[in-house]
Amino acid sequence: MQHECYSCHTSTVKKLIEKFKPLSNSANELLNETQILLKENANTDNPYLAAKIHRLVRKKLNNPDPYSEEKMFTNNLILSEYENWKMYIEKSSNPLLCSAKLAIAGNVIDYGAKSVNGNITDLIKNNLEKPLAIDDSEELFEQIKKAKNVLYLGDNSGEIVFDRIFIETIKHPDVFFVVRGEPVINDVTFQDAVQTGMNNICKIISNGYDAPSTLLEYCSDEFLEIFYKADLVISKGMGNFEGLYTNKEKNIYFLLMAKCKPIANMLKVNIGDLVITGKKYYEKSF
Repeated sequence: MQHECYSCHTSTVKKLIEKFKPLSNSANELLNETQILLKENANTDNPYLAAKIHRLVRKKLNNPDPYSEEKMFTNNLILSEYENWKMYIEKSSNPLLCSAKLAIAGNVIDYGAKSVNGNITDLIKNNLEKPLAIDDSEELFEQIKKAKNVLYLGDNSGEIVFDRIFIETIKHPDVFFVVRGEPVINDVTFQDAVQTGMNNICKIISNGYDAPSTLLEYCSDEFLEIFYKADLVISKGMGNFEGLYTNKEKNIYFLLMAKCKPIANMLKVNIGDLVITGKKYYEKSF
């Protein structure tokens, strides 16, 4: 874990304390125990540490889903714009690429340390104007055509509506969409999949774990069976990237926005850049 990750974890906890305003002694306990976790897990992979911190948060705040309001709001917001975005895709010169970029642009909807600020719709429109900093899209689309089945790893609420549009655009007959096993930050769960209609267009499966990532060593046997049988894995977001970028066993393509310096440096892009990349570039570096 790089030093920048420490401040991100601490910032996330402080934002939750500011939001829920627990009693001073409870807030101090939460901050102190977060710092202990950070010190004791200095060599732990970042997504696993994030899972431990958010378990602590849920326990100390006595709240099983601290981001439920944000998830409901962003799902409803993007759903209200669904028809407009579908029309935007259909009118584009390259609907497949446009829908993939839209799914990545939606990755801005994040309520962790890099919380989304400002008008979400405007932010997404601005991101859509950016070129892909790494563009393996043609390779990805060829792999989609060849694949008998596709496993799509979801990331955040709100963003899931754009994932739905992308999946509708690729028109693949056999897609599994993956949600988290339990609420963590504003990552998608089965409830989000139902709320946004994702369950009406593909099969939904939980990965069986509560990290904001896909950590195979902790995922359920049911998920692992489908993961290893999948011809193609599409991984959305930085969290899933952190969990899987060293995996050499599977055909994985990562769709994400580089939101922090460690990830941007690894990808050799700038913070805020949009990326579609195969796993071939990367070795473990943090």
